[in-house]
Amino acid sequence: MFNPPQLPNELPARTDAPEAFDVIYADPPWDLQQKGARGAGKHYDLLSLEEVKGLGDAVRALGAPNSHLYLWVTNATLRDGYDVMEAWGYTVRSPLTWIKPRFTLGNYLRNATEHLLFGTRGTAPVKYRSQPTWMFAPLLDHSVKPDEAYAVIDRVSGRDATKLELFARRRPPAPNWWVWGNEIESDASLLKWGYPVPSDFARQDETHTGEVIQEVEG
Repeated sequence: MFNPPQLPNELPARTDAPEAFDVIYADPPWDLQQKGARGAGKHYDLLSLEEVKGLGDAVRALGAPNSHLYLWVTNATLRDGYDVMEAWGYTVRSPLTWIKPRFTLGNYLRNATEHLLFGTRGTAPVKYRSQPTWMFAPLLDHSVKPDEAYAVIDRVSGRDATKLELFARRRPPAPNWWVWGNEIESDASLLKWGYPVPSDFARQDETHTGEVIQEVEG
């Protein structure tokens, strides 16, 4: 019988996550200017700026003392992104601008760019010093970021670095990645910092079920 190959999102969660990661990569579901009829709120749950900042304890614990942080921001959340980086314990070093092949929506100017803020903590030198501050990449599904971002991270932070993607919606097409998100089976848990995803609740249910079974058998 023919067994079709597993697509990236169908792969099971990894069980070999390190205690801390060399790279944190995040695309928060910002609620700023995203609650209208055409906003991202029509596609997924949103977080306020304070809720995004509240991830700081988790990010500081999950990021290695010497590590890199990549944070996606929109044109509307560019300044907020700097505040989030600081709240998460990182220093912004440079924005990387994604130039899109066509413009999209915008309240004032029509958006044709998004930005990936690059930050560092501790001593974490880059591996590749010829990366420009822009990339030209096609538009994908709503809010899906370009695959080129993974290639940039591999060049700048190292292909062998351990990398965690927060708010992931699919499995990265690159090695040494772990994921956490509401639309994918997560490899890590942020439940103890107050940020559950469905898989966290599933693990809780399994734990409670096991306790009940042991009590019944006892």
